[in-house]
Amino acid sequence: MNDQQFKRLIEAADFFNKTLRQLVMTERGIHAETIIASAARMSGTMLFRSFVPPGSNFEPGTAVLSDQANVGGPKLMNLMFSTLKQLGHIVGEDTINRDYLTTQSSQLTLRQTQERLDSFIIAYCKAASLSFEEAAFALATAAGILVHDCRSALDVQQGAAIAVYGLIEGSKTAPIVAVFSGVEKTAARNA
Repeated sequence: MNDQQFKRLIEAADFFNKTLRQLVMTERGIHAETIIASAARMSGTMLFRSFVPPGSNFEPGTAVLSDQANVGGPKLMNLMFSTLKQLGHIVGEDTINRDYLTTQSSQLTLRQTQERLDSFIIAYCKAASLSFEEAAFALATAAGILVHDCRSALDVQQGAAIAVYGLIEGSKTAPIVAVFSGVEKTAARNA
């Protein structure tokens, strides 16, 4: 990654971090588990979009196993862990709190997360000329920042575990809106 690509990644991560806070906030404020899961799920969703070939027609919510997700998912996870390390936290796959390796405590399901955030993230990608893979990396970075920022409400090892699960969940589940190579097809929402 060159300096220009790194700068774009950081700018996008900052933008996603700030904007997700507004889009996921409720009248009671920000729910740590929900915002962390949301950033991570959308990171995985954008990764999924980066490798699914145009014309693929998966039923929304279908689990899709792929070698690309198995390779790309750990890259997202490592980027999230690297972000946490830069923020002063020593956390990795072997030190996360495995009791929190789920997104069940999120106030939004994966589908609800995608319904709320998909169009915003896709519009940003188009406006910023960001590839889906670049968006996935930026959102993984944002997830790490959110784990750090929510540490007073949720221990870092717990937040990181939620993020890991969200990354996996998003990268291996067909999204509600199929967008490939700039072509958007809205999937049936009442599947």
